[in-house]
Amino acid sequence: MAYRIPQEKEVVKAIENVLVRNPHIRSQAELYRLVSTELLCMDEEYRIGEKRIRTIGIKNGLFSLEISYARTEKVVDGKYCPVCGGKLESVRNRTLYWDTVELMRTCSRCGYAAKSDASKPARYHISRKVR
Repeated sequence: MAYRIPQEKEVVKAIENVLVRNPHIRSQAELYRLVSTELLCMDEEYRIGEKRIRTIGIKNGLFSLEISYARTEKVVDGKYCPVCGGKLESVRNRTLYWDTVELMRTCSRCGYAAKSDASKPARYHISRKVR
């Protein structure tokens, strides 16, 4: 079966249309379902993944994310954000003995925060940004 990958501007338009009708979306899966349906209305051969929809929406400032976290035993990769792919910045604190300790890593683009207990994103609550 043949398929086509939509251009970024078409995905942006589809996300904007979805967010006008649904200003609050409770999960990434629901966002994916709504945007995929919108893209299928534009062209029946369009296919897109959940991660691409999320990253395009964050990059273009279409919505804001509220992230619910889950604990994981794996060590969180400290370079790049698992939500948007941006660079993580270290938040440090000084101890009583003047040593520095890393408290968490944060992403300034999407608001992700990896705490010391190795948090991973579990659910995204998506809200439309009013321009």
